[in-house]
Formats: sequence, C-alpha cells, structure tokens
Amino acid sequence: MKKWFPHGKWSKYYVWLHHYSIVSFLALMLTGLVLYIPFFHVRLISYLSFFYDAHIFLGIVFFLSLFSPIVKKLPKVNRKRKIDWFMPIFLGTAIVLTGFSLWKVNWFPSKIREAAFPWHGNLSYLLGIWFILHGFFKATGTQYPQTFVTKKMDSERRQFLQWGVSGLVIGAITMTPFSKLFTTSGKVSSNSKPGVHEFPEYFTVTDNYPNVLLDKYRLVVDGLVTTKQSMTFEQLKSLPITKQIKNFQCVTGWSVSDVEWEGIHIRELVSLVKPTSEATFITFYSADGAYTESLSLKEAMESDVLLAFKMDQQPLRVEQGYPIRLVVPRMYGYKSIKWVNRVEFASTRIQGYWEQRGYPSEATF
Repeated sequence: MKKWFPHGKWSKYYVWLHHYSIVSFLALMLTGLVLYIPFFHVRLISYLSFFYDAHIFLGIVFFLSLFSPIVKKLPKVNRKRKIDWFMPIFLGTAIVLTGFSLWKVNWFPSKIREAAFPWHGNLSYLLGIWFILHGFFKATGTQYPQTFVTKKMDSERRQFLQWGVSGLVIGAITMTPFSKLFTTSGKVSSNSKPGVHEFPEYFTVTDNYPNVLLDKYRLVVDGLVTTKQSMTFEQLKSLPITKQIKNFQCVTGWSVSDVEWEGIHIRELVSLVKPTSEATFITFYSADGAYTESLSLKEAMESDVLLAFKMDQQPLRVEQGYPIRLVVPRMYGYKSIKWVNRVEFASTRIQGYWEQRGYPSEATF
C-alpha cells in the first residue's frame, strides 16, 4: 500500500509543509479578523500596526509555501488526494492576489480594491471551512467520497502551475466591479436609501455613537484666530457649499469609490475667523469626547478637504458622523474624524487619537 508521503527527507518536508500551511493560514485569519472587526480595533489599537505587518508577512510566506514544491524534484511516490493539493493552491492564490490589491493601494484603482475586499474575506472563509473539513476527515479517519477530485495522484509541476493560474484568474475576476453583484459591500443599515454607499464598517473608539441634538449643536472655531466663532448647524450651512465625488480609503484595506460629499471647505472657516500668522495647524475634536485629529494648515487648505454634512445627497447618519464630519480624500479614513464639534487653529500639531497609538500623522496613500 502506497504511503501519502515519501520516506526520508521528502516525508519530513511534506509533513512540515502540511503543518505550516494550516498554522500560517490560521495566523492569517486571526490577524485579518483583528484588523477588520471594530471590537478588536478598540481593544488592540496599540498593536494594530504589528498585526498589519504580521498579516502582510504571513500572506507573502503563505503564498511562497504554496508553490515551494515546484522548486523541488517531485518524486513519483508522493501520491496524495487531488483535492488536498487543489483547494489550498487554488483558493490560496486567489486570496493572496486580492490581498495584494488591498496592500498596494497605489497600484490598483479604487473600484478594483472595493470589489476585492469582500472577496478577500469570502475566499478566506471558504479556505478556512475546507481546512476544518480536512482536519475532521483526518482526525476521524473518515474516508473521502470516491470521485475524480478526491482520487490520489502523483504531484506534477504542470498541475501546480495550472491550479495556481486558475486561482489567479478567479482572483482577478473577483476584483472586477461585476463581482459585486454577488456580494454585499458592507453592513446595510435600516436607515440606508437607494444610491447611498454603505461602508464595510462604521468605526467608533468609544463603543457607541455620541447623541448629538441638532438644536443644541454648536461648532466652536477658536485657538489662534482673530474672531472666534460658535456656529449653529444652520449658520454653518449658510456658508458657501462645495460638492465633490471622491474615493474613500480605510487603512485596514477596504475602499469605497465615487462617494459624493457635500459640505463646507476649510477655507470658508479661514475667511471667517482669520487665523493669526502663528496658526500653522488645525486640530479637530469629536463630540465623542475621545477622538482628535490634526492637519497642517496647508493640508487642510487642499481643494478637496471638507467639513461634510451630506453623503450621496443624504444627510449624514449618526454612524457616518452626523451632523458634521471631516473628509480628507487623499488620506486614510482615520484622518476623516466624525462628529466634529470643535476646530482649533494652533501653532503645533497634536498627536491625534490614532497617532498616539502608532499611526503616522502623514496618512497619505
């Protein structure tokens, strides 16, 4: 009776590869969930940079390990079930390709990244389910159903490459906007309306959303200015309004393309309060009492930086930053602070909420 693994060094190599693939994939899933799920964000903020780097590193090594047998001389005594080779190589390659598009933000258009994000997760879940079933069959000694895909075969480089290329093709297909027809792009709120984008996550660092009453809301604009202001929502909306369509990119990988924002450009506040010559930075405060962010005056005066009160022609919902949020399209989403209730002109840059926990102040991508 032929064995699954060859004797000697080949046996040790394939046993190691088998164990490593499972362990590394579990580590990938764990780090990926930490990056994606807001519950973990709040509790592991100080370590998110580590988890991000670890996720990228594990993904690269996982991909290389999938194809490591290609560089070795494959013996004819390595009969193994076809599906045991196919599933990790086919799905793993597609997962790595979609993940690569989320990692190298500047290499791929926003629409591709937007389509790739849900499939990166979906394909990972599928491979995770496969590993669980595979482990169950192995642990219980359950026999596979005898079919074409479960028969044993001698591994060949040509077969590895075919499966890898097919995984690349599937991964590429999932990165097209067409693939969004088969997924939901994110959490759907009962308050959402047709034509309004839904983000994959609505993040809060306090585990709840601030209760902002519009009739009591005031936007305080102070600091190193000639004329301090305390503006009602209606007074703010009476300023010249800017509309724009921009992509939104989160540091955790997901993106949403062609979001329509409507709001007040920072230059309108500058004209109103007349900052002093010492004012070279602007600090933004959130009504949640915890979140802060800072931009240089030069950054804030970019043509697409807004204090927005509408998204996709609809008033912001509370989870989107109601009634006012900052929008900085060329920077990662953590710079676009929500529930803004104070804008302070200052001579120094403060360390914002995320910067205090290891994220860069220069959040361009």
